[in-house]
Amino acid sequence: MVKRTKRISHIAILTALASAIYYVESFLPMPVSVPGARWGFSNFPLLLSVVSGIGVTNTLYIALLKTLLGSILSGRFLSPMFWMGLGGSLASALFMSLFFKFTNKFGILGISEIGAFFSNAVQLIIASLFIVKSPHIFWYFPYMLFFGIITAFINATIVNYILRSVNLDRFKS
Repeated sequence: MVKRTKRISHIAILTALASAIYYVESFLPMPVSVPGARWGFSNFPLLLSVVSGIGVTNTLYIALLKTLLGSILSGRFLSPMFWMGLGGSLASALFMSLFFKFTNKFGILGISEIGAFFSNAVQLIIASLFIVKSPHIFWYFPYMLFFGIITAFINATIVNYILRSVNLDRFKS
């Protein structure tokens, strides 16, 4: 019972943190104007949940809830940006979790970069199929990857610092 309560608390804290960062991030300008681009700092709680062993399902819950709550707070709920963000966040959470769980070839930085790659790829797939309905949007992919690499590095650095500073219990799903 105590372990379950700790896991629920851990999920709630990471969800609240990710949602708050999502909201604040909506006010941060990008250095290059890429329509709909976001920094992706709200993904560091997802990365933290992956490497703390909270489990694939729980990490997906955090991704879903942070996108729902963050988009409601920022006024983007059910907008095209919401759907792109939801798809990207779920893809990021899923692939980071799977690569972390089934391989031991990637460190925290590698897992973070994998999450950024799949988040960007899925967002562009959603945009090309449902929003702009054109494959030409994939010309944005190099720009998104460039900023994704930077953000993934920052996210991994934050998670490494947290892991060195705080004794996190490892939860199994």
